[in-house]
Amino acid sequence: MITSRPMRRAAVSATWLSLLLSLSGCGIFRHVTVEPIATTFQRPSNVGVYAAVSDGDVPLTELEPSNFRVYENGQLVPSEQTELTLLDPNLVAAHQAVLLMDMSAAQTPAARTLAAKAALNFVEKVMPREAVSIFAFDGGEGLVPIATLPRGNSTVTMAALENFAPRDKSRNLNGAVMAGLAKLDALLTQTGRVVKIGTLVVFASGPDIAGRVEPDKAHDAVWASPYDVIGVGVAERAEAVEHLARRGLVRSQSDDTLPIAFEEVASKAVEQLEKHYLVSYCSPARAGTRRLRLEVSYTNKEGEEHHGDFESDFSARGFGPGCNPNVPPRFFLPTKPATGPEPNPGSSLANESKDGEPKGNEPKGRKTGAPDSRQHDQGEDAPVAPPDQSGYAK
Repeated sequence: MITSRPMRRAAVSATWLSLLLSLSGCGIFRHVTVEPIATTFQRPSNVGVYAAVSDGDVPLTELEPSNFRVYENGQLVPSEQTELTLLDPNLVAAHQAVLLMDMSAAQTPAARTLAAKAALNFVEKVMPREAVSIFAFDGGEGLVPIATLPRGNSTVTMAALENFAPRDKSRNLNGAVMAGLAKLDALLTQTGRVVKIGTLVVFASGPDIAGRVEPDKAHDAVWASPYDVIGVGVAERAEAVEHLARRGLVRSQSDDTLPIAFEEVASKAVEQLEKHYLVSYCSPARAGTRRLRLEVSYTNKEGEEHHGDFESDFSARGFGPGCNPNVPPRFFLPTKPATGPEPNPGSSLANESKDGEPKGNEPKGRKTGAPDSRQHDQGEDAPVAPPDQSGYAK
């Protein structure tokens, strides 16, 4: 009896350990992240969500309408009622990639030709999906424009990059990253779109040696930016940009294989773009305040089903029939009013607070949706029953 008790405890411990390992393999400790970039709730009863979906560090790029489920006030709304559809994100969002090419070490025509070929590989893969702008830098203070290319399938060359002669043999990597983020933001702002999705790709041939900008300042700017930053470098020299590569680093084995590495960088940039979805559906609610929960589920390559969701409140005041989910939703930029309820009712950006200021102090991993500006003006509306009871459209 004395010897059997520790054996039993060991067996129980082993059983619990086995259970925990199996649960972790099923995604209990790693679930889908659904990040709402913007939401809108508009009459007659249209609901629109622009969201980024990923599983850990893996962007989910091939989801279908069947991967999304809508819950209102905790009740699943049948798909035949929601008519949920996925619209083209380009209908409402501006997408832009900026490529920074370090030319400080490209002292020979052969080196510049190789850099131009690498950049062209990136452009040819990314440009059909989003606009691309290329800038060169060396040890000088500013960026040198190489090309600004709209989204499409046009034939392009990198002759301007191939003919670029470094002005300063030093390297202003940190300053280039700061300037690149500013260029990316300016290009997206020029589109006039409220939803702005940007990617900065930084090629560095070595560390910053100009010292024009402190490393911490560049690092903080990258991590405070809403845009993705991907780094690329050669062998051990790639470590120079690793601390700035928030969305991943690609290492080329040698200078000669740099064009291949740029194809990989392009694939990463495309994945970061295609993880975004424009979800549109028709709410069956006709009055009151609703809590939307948008759930995403998918089965990975190992056959494991992973889930994730986000929640957001909205007012269904004035909702009625006539909704068409194929109509592109309209997103509005929240503004800070002098007094009274928020303007632009029914739409908000997830990365802005209710007073129009950017969010930045919320705990990471917290499931919060974009605030609904109409919840403050409900009039005589009162919460009504869930979908299987009165108060909802049939």
